[in-house]
Amino acid sequence: MSHILTDQEMLRLSYNDIHTAIQIAAPKIKDEFAPSLFIAIGGGGFIPARILRTQLKRDQDGKKKNIPIQAVGLVLYEDMGGVEEKVGTEVVRTQWLDFSTLGQNFTHGGLLGRHILVVDEVDDTRTTLTYTIRELQIDIEKQLALVQDEQERERLRNETKLGIFVVHNKLKPKAAELPADVAYFSAVDTPDIWLAYPWECDGDIDSHDALRTHNPKI
Repeated sequence: MSHILTDQEMLRLSYNDIHTAIQIAAPKIKDEFAPSLFIAIGGGGFIPARILRTQLKRDQDGKKKNIPIQAVGLVLYEDMGGVEEKVGTEVVRTQWLDFSTLGQNFTHGGLLGRHILVVDEVDDTRTTLTYTIRELQIDIEKQLALVQDEQERERLRNETKLGIFVVHNKLKPKAAELPADVAYFSAVDTPDIWLAYPWECDGDIDSHDALRTHNPKI
């Protein structure tokens, strides 16, 4: 008999669960996209991006090189008029990209010519991911406009790729569709269930992990 999920049920996840899922997904990402820049969406994308960076180190001059990580801060906000705050539909930007401190390590503004992988923990409504991709596309066009040589500009346009990686993709209707030219990777597809990530645990982490024995079967 299949297990029917209710609104109250929670799928608790351990750090090992996350690490293993990312490790299994990494070869496909490397073969099909080969990222050269990670953009982690805070705060859920920070730990997955760090784990993925270890799995996808690049060979350069006989040495393993880390892929750089940039961070953006976004929150979904809904004005509840004094009612308890809940996840909403308006994306508020709290932090964006800053390549200014990296000197000559990044050329053409930092984005052009790169395979840019946006990393987050979950694709729920897709609102945040859609916003991030749209804003990155705007930034890329601004950086392309600064390249005066037309042939070089088109070369950089063709070489610049956008992709998304999420640890979990909830199988549910999304708020928006992603552009067809954006690569998409998810480590695990799940029903629309409450996912309790270990970094969200504000109590004893061992107790959190122990309660995973009560996880619903999905």
